[in-house]
Amino acid sequence: MTRNQINAVLMMSAISGAVLAEDKMQQQITRAEQLDTQSAPSSNFSGKANFARYPVMPSQGDVAPAIVNFDAGTITNWHTHPHGQYLIVTEGEGRTQEWGKPIQTIHKGDTIWCPPNVKHWHGASEYSAMSHIAITPVATDGKSVTWLEKVDLPTQVKPLKTPAKTEIVQLSSKQLSLIPIAAFTATGDLEKLKPALIKGLENGLTVNEIKEVFAHQYAYAGFPRALNGMLTFKSLLEERQKQGIKDIQGALPSTLPSDTDYYQMGIERLAYLNKTSIQDNSKPLFENFSPTMDYALKAHLFGYLFSRDNLAPLEREIIVVSTLSALGDVNAQLRSHLRITQNLGVDAAQMQKIMTVLQQAVGHDLADNAQSVLKQLQ
Repeated sequence: MTRNQINAVLMMSAISGAVLAEDKMQQQITRAEQLDTQSAPSSNFSGKANFARYPVMPSQGDVAPAIVNFDAGTITNWHTHPHGQYLIVTEGEGRTQEWGKPIQTIHKGDTIWCPPNVKHWHGASEYSAMSHIAITPVATDGKSVTWLEKVDLPTQVKPLKTPAKTEIVQLSSKQLSLIPIAAFTATGDLEKLKPALIKGLENGLTVNEIKEVFAHQYAYAGFPRALNGMLTFKSLLEERQKQGIKDIQGALPSTLPSDTDYYQMGIERLAYLNKTSIQDNSKPLFENFSPTMDYALKAHLFGYLFSRDNLAPLEREIIVVSTLSALGDVNAQLRSHLRITQNLGVDAAQMQKIMTVLQQAVGHDLADNAQSVLKQLQ
């Protein structure tokens, strides 16, 4: 190897080392969907369970854990930690910012590692409460945080736009089991709905997640269909209880403050789902032809219902796509929600999984119509 080649290798090694060192000195956010969830071994558990390991937190000495609950709009001052801090978001939606960098939105299940002496702040989002567990290594002098000045936020903080490149998701059997539940509810086929509900429970859907299916679905299929679905589910749970079957209740949605501005939340949610600007979604529907419809869509549907965080946005869109496909003759709305589903990371291969399950639930004609609408987006 020549001297020039040796110098080149040394230079590349130095650059790589500098990049790695820089990465270690920045906030590291691990999204909930990035965690590797595995089934717990039956040798150590009496029934079904799963687990996901969080990233390792560097630590030297004692560690001080705490639970912190933020009301909507509440954030910390700027601050640093001598040995860093590890956060686990347990409820709601929040935000964090490292000095000189954009504000990041964080959700239930996300983890954040803030390295030593990195200036930052964190707290609830503008319209949602947030809770997190803080795990903080303690310095030798007993100090774990250095508080600094208050954060000078703009009058109205807007969340970051959805990145141009969305991470591709792999749909689970649990997510796919939402499709027949929504489809049979939309068509009113309660006889087929019952086994679909049983399959959903077996695939890991909780009682509260399935209840949320009907709560979200009424906005698309109407109250009569949604109520019939809910009543069918209630009867099924009573039967299973008599048989000694204990179904997992699951998490309830986070409770937001009574003065939450759901209309503004709906505008921001639409911007996130459609990958458009907040300003584009602030315009009234139909040029003020129907303010009532505009408010219902933004405040109730995309504001209130989407704020109920025991179903993720992707699960809600799978429910909507399944409902609209089963109804038929609503292709304009179906096209819009198929596009949103793609925006949330469902690629062509995963979309075909949805179409296959749809065909089994609603038959060839309705599934072929959905497939035709999907092709128009390609």
